[in-house]
Amino acid sequence: MKVKDVMNKDLERLGNKIPLNFDNIPVLFSEEELISCKDVIDDEYLNNNYYVYVLNQKKKLVGFITCDYIRLFLKEKVLFMFLSAIDHIHDGVVLVDKHSKIIYLNKAYSEILNIDKEKVLNKYVSEIEPGAAILSTLRQGTPILNKKIKVKSIEKQIVASINPIIIDNEVLGAISIFKDVTEIHVLNEELANVRKLSGYFYEGIAKPHNELPKNFSCIVGSNEKFLNCLKLAAIVAPTDATVLVQGESGVGKEVVVKAIYEASKRSEKPYVELNCSAIPESLFESELFGYTDGAFTGAHKSGKIGKFEAANTGTIFLDEIGDMPMLMQAKLLRVLQSGQIQKIGSNTINKVDVRVIAATNRDLKAMIKEGTFREDLYFRLNTFNINIPSLRERVEDIINLAEYFLDIYCKKYNKTLMLSENVINVLSSYKWTGNVRELQSCMEYAVIICQDDIIDVEHLPEEIKNSSIINLNREDKTESKKLKHEILDIERERIIEALEKFNGNKTRAMEMLGMSRRTFYKKLKLYNIDND
Repeated sequence: MKVKDVMNKDLERLGNKIPLNFDNIPVLFSEEELISCKDVIDDEYLNNNYYVYVLNQKKKLVGFITCDYIRLFLKEKVLFMFLSAIDHIHDGVVLVDKHSKIIYLNKAYSEILNIDKEKVLNKYVSEIEPGAAILSTLRQGTPILNKKIKVKSIEKQIVASINPIIIDNEVLGAISIFKDVTEIHVLNEELANVRKLSGYFYEGIAKPHNELPKNFSCIVGSNEKFLNCLKLAAIVAPTDATVLVQGESGVGKEVVVKAIYEASKRSEKPYVELNCSAIPESLFESELFGYTDGAFTGAHKSGKIGKFEAANTGTIFLDEIGDMPMLMQAKLLRVLQSGQIQKIGSNTINKVDVRVIAATNRDLKAMIKEGTFREDLYFRLNTFNINIPSLRERVEDIINLAEYFLDIYCKKYNKTLMLSENVINVLSSYKWTGNVRELQSCMEYAVIICQDDIIDVEHLPEEIKNSSIINLNREDKTESKKLKHEILDIERERIIEALEKFNGNKTRAMEMLGMSRRTFYKKLKLYNIDND
């Protein structure tokens, strides 16, 4: 479309608004393509003037175009280019107005949902799919990110991101961008059925090595560092050696300790646990060694046996040993050295045969330097040391553990659920400062919250969900860059096609494309198209 085709030739309408000269204002030439106006006229001029003047080749005024017309023309041109690009992406895109009327959908929408474009265009979503998620966005004005949605009218599964279009605080419509995940959903259902029929458990996937005893092979984990810990535990288990298990809170120290006990020659004997961080200092001695009748005010008449006596011939597990008071550390050391205990209020010394396993999440070497932990006790406990890595160091184990806990809680709450691809990505990238215990709590929460058949990001605890939004924002930026490159590729292809159509005639090619000479040659250079 040339400028002369749309200009107004009635110069009398300009009255006294004709400039004396046109040297300092943007003008158009009658033989130019109208699209060239975007190269010579900026928004500031359009917003502050009424007309754009049109000259002929002799620079004589021959007409004018209103600024309003040019603004509208440019908006339509940009919209056309944008929609052309959207029509070439592989995700489905649908745009609705505030009444849920479908005003645009791209080619992928028709292909994914197998719907003829003409059958749904200008129809209302509220009539076609009354339960559609996009209606919720229209009502509430809030976005929906990466949500698994079942399109009931055609039995399709999609993952969609839906955003409201808000102008001046009014919801004027919504746009939905989605992917087809029907095949993935079907495969997940088939996998769930296979699991149910075969009694398949995720412990089997994560078995460390066949040479590990049964008590250790059922512990979920394939990380090499973690497997080395299990091997050490399996080696020391049959002995009576004192073991110190270290690692951050929630890494699974108790699980390893229990496996050591069950694989030991004392597995049929007593197993007694004591959490040192949960005992008041004044009650520590009586808890460990017991007391006799009348040993102190408030004591039971029959006295009480202590943990060591209760564990005689078996194993005692002293959890959080780093929280034991200094005075009790000295008394514990004497028991470990002599194998003898003395109840409070008694003069009798009793022999005990107890294997000691201790655990802590604290840095005992640093505590020794600070004077809060006895060095001699440390060396006595540290006969055999096992240091369990954090879950952050076991990234390859995260999903196996998640599926293991998912299986447990699905049975507990009588559900059949799967993890979505988005959730797998979020769980794998999350930092897990609370380690395996935090992951376990996360999975129980998700199983309780989820009312669908697939756990998605929205079903995760807030802290983990918020971390996923940050990652999604990063992904959105990546998608934006990809879309920009796709648009540029399409424009390059159109220029090459135009040149080929007119056998390299640039004048005819730029006319077909609606580009000015300056813009055309600028694009040739940008896209490295042969300019000969």
